[in-house]
Amino acid sequence: GRGPLSTHVKIDVEGSEWTVLEQLIASDTEQAKIRTLDMEIHFGFRAASEAAYDDFPEEERILRQIKIIEGLRKRFYCSGTTLETYRQGWWPEKDCTVQQCHEPVVHTLGAYSPQMFAVSYVNKAIID
Repeated sequence: GRGPLSTHVKIDVEGSEWTVLEQLIASDTEQAKIRTLDMEIHFGFRAASEAAYDDFPEEERILRQIKIIEGLRKRFYCSGTTLETYRQGWWPEKDCTVQQCHEPVVHTLGAYSPQMFAVSYVNKAIID
């Protein structure tokens, strides 16, 4: 087994991160082994590993994903993101003039859609 703060974890599993992260935040022992965590996040993407949630209303799926991300705050600090790099605007009046566009599942005021981005965390035990 690995010791405390001995592991760097990289997650890039195209929507299956929610299953992995949910299992991770349920285990204090496994979280304690992680020094740093880098991953790509996909809101609203339907991965095969998430099939158990396919019948959930979209809002419930998103709320579950937010709860999982918030669960990381117990042991980790966010140390960076690519939100600005992946800045995805949604302007239906400009982008959807010929056909109807898919509205992003998650967006902020001003139509900024953080549906996919990378995020990095560091274990709080290193900082505190």
